Amino acid sequence: MKKFLLFAAFGSLIAGCSSPERKWEKSPGVEVTVDKEYINGKPFLTVFYENFGADTIEKIRYQLITETKGKFDTVLKEIDPPVLLKPKDRHVMPRTIGEDTITADEVHAGEVWVVMKK
Repeated sequence: MKKFLLFAAFGSLIAGCSSPERKWEKSPGVEVTVDKEYINGKPFLTVFYENFGADTIEKIRYQLITETKGKFDTVLKEIDPPVLLKPKDRHVMPRTIGEDTITADEVHAGEVWVVMKK
């Protein structure tokens, strides 16, 4: 019985110390734009993100919609800006070394959600 109480107390302590889940909200003024850009003849995805709103943004999640031969596919992508995204800030996602090319014919951004700085 003592082991059970000790385990329960330890579990509640850990649960109380964990960080609260971030709240994703529909974009209050953040816009994500995607484009297919050719570099040295190879197609890469270029992602622009801009804050038109009045809030400071910690994280961005958006729908990437790709069209290949008339077939559409949607995936969720996240942007973790290196610095907080303040009002009127505009950035381009930096390319990573060895980034894959994009095979889709067309690319579009769908809905956008954000985590605001409290």
